[in-house]
Amino acid sequence: MRTLYADLLQDLQARRERPGSVYTRAIKGIDYVYVKRSVGSSRRDVFIGRAGEAATIARAEAVRAENERAKARRKTISALKAGGVPAPSSQLGAVLDALDDAGLLANITLVGTAAYQCYAPLTGFIPPAAQLMTQDADFATLSLAISADNGSEDLETILMRADSSFRSVPGLDRTALPAQFRSASGLMVDLLTPQLSRNDPNPMPMENLKAGATPLQYLRWLVDNPAHAAILFSSGVPVTVPQPARYAVHKLILAQKRTGDRIKRSKDLAQAAALFEVLRQTDPYALSDALDDAIGQGKTGWSEPICRSLMEIGLDGEFPLPG
Repeated sequence: MRTLYADLLQDLQARRERPGSVYTRAIKGIDYVYVKRSVGSSRRDVFIGRAGEAATIARAEAVRAENERAKARRKTISALKAGGVPAPSSQLGAVLDALDDAGLLANITLVGTAAYQCYAPLTGFIPPAAQLMTQDADFATLSLAISADNGSEDLETILMRADSSFRSVPGLDRTALPAQFRSASGLMVDLLTPQLSRNDPNPMPMENLKAGATPLQYLRWLVDNPAHAAILFSSGVPVTVPQPARYAVHKLILAQKRTGDRIKRSKDLAQAAALFEVLRQTDPYALSDALDDAIGQGKTGWSEPICRSLMEIGLDGEFPLPG
């Protein structure tokens, strides 16, 4: 399964076009080439160029070649699913597909439980189904200036290709750009960005997407040097996710911060414990490095919550830390 997954990921990373149907449309006597492609739960027409031009011909051929590779990837994805590798819900998959189509996934990192779903083939274990359930899709960006490939589409328009019911959720400050978007089914999409200071506006404006991003502590550390992963939806969606070891340590910290949410706190600890269990066998040095790096960031907000969480999951003896 991991070999199949590695092949899938390699092919996705080499992809230069998305699959689609190439066709020609005459406008005022001039032929232009377009691609009709599936995006999320919808279809859209994408302009390629004027017929007969070298760049247009080359891109059209690249799309046709990608169609064949996409067929092979779909077979691989079916085999991975049959082998027990977790796949996202159709709603989450459609959201990721729409963001990929807009070119946004090259600049944002998938975090939260949606990222945790990707760790099975990366680490070699399949977590319990209860740890994979989520109605949230959280995305972290280090840049507030990112934009869609065409430079003009806002995030709500992009998300509506995944589900036409997506709408922005107003925040406490009705004049601020929205940092949350919700579909009629309840799926929430949240934009996050590293906190720079306690005086950061919340949300931080992302003018190009007509959206905002919630500033969060620890986020920059979490998404440092992210890992590449493949989403098992359609013919595959390439994403970046936090390194599994950093995700596990980050969950140790978050668990001690969620004083008012026992359900999320329990889930944080369960995910951390599962990753610690497998990484201590398959990648102990990565786990040790992540722990050492986090502890070196400070005591009150870093090493102390890590120690408390390790005690709660019964691993304080396995990973003795400074008191």
